[in-house]
Amino acid sequence: MKGLPVTGIGSWPLMSVDEAVRHAAQLWDLPYLPELPGRGPVAEMVGRTLGLLEMGMERGASRWRVAGSTGQEQRRARALLRDDMDVLAEALDGYEGPLKVSLAGPYTLLATVDLARGEPMVADPGARRDLVQAHLAATEGLVARLRSLVPGALPVLQLDEPALGGVADGAIPSSSGLRRCAPVDAEEYGRAYRDLVSLDAAAAGLVVHSCAPAPWATLRDAGVRAFAVDADAPGDVDALAEHVDRGGDLWLGIVPMTAGSGVPTPDAIVRRTLDWLRPLELGDRLDGHLTLTPACGLASATPAVAVRTATALAEASGLVAERLFG
Repeated sequence: MKGLPVTGIGSWPLMSVDEAVRHAAQLWDLPYLPELPGRGPVAEMVGRTLGLLEMGMERGASRWRVAGSTGQEQRRARALLRDDMDVLAEALDGYEGPLKVSLAGPYTLLATVDLARGEPMVADPGARRDLVQAHLAATEGLVARLRSLVPGALPVLQLDEPALGGVADGAIPSSSGLRRCAPVDAEEYGRAYRDLVSLDAAAAGLVVHSCAPAPWATLRDAGVRAFAVDADAPGDVDALAEHVDRGGDLWLGIVPMTAGSGVPTPDAIVRRTLDWLRPLELGDRLDGHLTLTPACGLASATPAVAVRTATALAEASGLVAERLFG
């Protein structure tokens, strides 16, 4: 029996881009453009995405902020992503099939980027509207560029939204830390994700990844195809089960990536996966809708640990498929 698909979430240990792309193509069923955040803020999830926006941004002492024009660090982020995509295109010349690229989601940007006056962008309704529109345009441009560079690719867009749950719950701290920004209504972020899904008609799918609980029910109703969750912090598991019931995909981050956690054996991954899935009572409905992943990116691992993690997941995937679908 063919094993379940396995893929990485995005980031990879610091090495040359050529080597990282080769690892991403050889080790995972779904190849992707890896993030190498060890190169600095311009290569991290937020910096990579801000480089694409037609909004002026600059890097402060510890956070990005809105600026009157494109800052030097934003230009560097843009150039770096352009170069990385050229490397990807060369490495995957002639490739046909799904190909993933990841960006920060719009609401994580709003929670982690500041207005010029210092408050998080999420506190200002006008700033939210402007950034969501700019993010939508940037996403459309990125998918179009991926198609032009790798004509046989079916783009899979992963949006990393670790802060979306906090945005929805009103848990994002103000600049002073003495209060919290008001929660953003589900209708607002649901509408933003419906617009993102509409870009997906000719692609292989939109994946929302969060290593923290997220409003999965709203994203499900917006039409998001796949949810990538951390098995240790999945949030509303009933919403995840209903998502699969409706034909959606679940990417289960079953291998913890905390410091010192080590690489579990394939047998340990199998046991943990089956124990996690059992209460959902989905049975054969998972067939064709379950992917195994690390819980989060692999940037904090050594290259050897990252490779061992991918190898263990690949071995475990066949055993899980055999146990689930016989």
